[in-house]
Amino acid sequence: MNRWLVSACIALGMTASAQAQSIQANARLDTAVMLIGDQIKLHVEVEKRNDVRVQFPVWDNALSAHIEIIGVTPVDSVAVSADVTRFTQDVVITAFDSGRQELPEIRFPFTDNGYHDTIATTPLYVDVLVMPTDTLKQIADIKPIYQLPVGWADIYPWLLLAGVILLLAAIIVFLIYALGKRRKHQPVFGPPKLVDPPHVIALRELDRLRNEKLWQNNRTKEYYTRLSDIVRMYIERRFGVAAMEMTGKEILYGLKAANFEDNNLMNRLQQLFSLSDLAKFAKSEPLPDENETSMLDSYLFVNNTKKEMVETQEKTGEKGNATVESAEHQKSKTEHQK
Repeated sequence: MNRWLVSACIALGMTASAQAQSIQANARLDTAVMLIGDQIKLHVEVEKRNDVRVQFPVWDNALSAHIEIIGVTPVDSVAVSADVTRFTQDVVITAFDSGRQELPEIRFPFTDNGYHDTIATTPLYVDVLVMPTDTLKQIADIKPIYQLPVGWADIYPWLLLAGVILLLAAIIVFLIYALGKRRKHQPVFGPPKLVDPPHVIALRELDRLRNEKLWQNNRTKEYYTRLSDIVRMYIERRFGVAAMEMTGKEILYGLKAANFEDNNLMNRLQQLFSLSDLAKFAKSEPLPDENETSMLDSYLFVNNTKKEMVETQEKTGEKGNATVESAEHQKSKTEHQK
């Protein structure tokens, strides 16, 4: 019986010794003394054979009632030899109670060849000290708020905002300026171009159309299209009536609204627009006399309604004078025919 007891004790001792050699656990602190509220590190280390399975603890918010956990690093590993690996982990702790505080043992469950057991570290102690105070000095007043100097990082956002506002303001001003130029039919950049008066442009275009002899070459539709456009453009520039977008009747109403009351010229315009519509849309062929009369009526309307512009006539030079003289000659010819 005694032999069996001795044998069992020897076997247990050998097993414990073997388990102790297969895995070891240690813990140490950065320092054994700390000020209250300071943070120190608890270094945990487990060294084991590669065939032993070990489980690190799941850390809570505190190690004990007086030791709090601030943070935990991931478990790191390094090979000690071909069969042994060391695992390390750091735990950041703090304490807010003065005095000697105990860090309890840290337990690691492991499995070795089917044998389940737990290994623990040795408890540690840390002395938590309070900040010494000088009782001879009077209690100082609260210091005023420290004003940081203004730096580039403080000014840059405001400068950027001011730049964006100025840029937007410049864009708005430019758009208003460009729209104003466009309404006046002037270029946005550079000095405004000199534009001939409406009657000079109309008479020049009428001369060109007459010299091309379109209706004499069976191009009656093109002839009336261009003739009507010349008169419409002149009315739009001279009277401010949007004639290019109106029918013949609408143009006549627009002229009346612009205080134009020459019934003779109004009747001639009505006849011109009627013949133009017949030639363009009804494919009608007006008589040669009607074609010539439409041209003469156009000359007559422009010459009798032109608005003299002395400055523009001086700048147009001899070419403009020649065109006006031609128009006057055409007018006298028309009156002579009547």
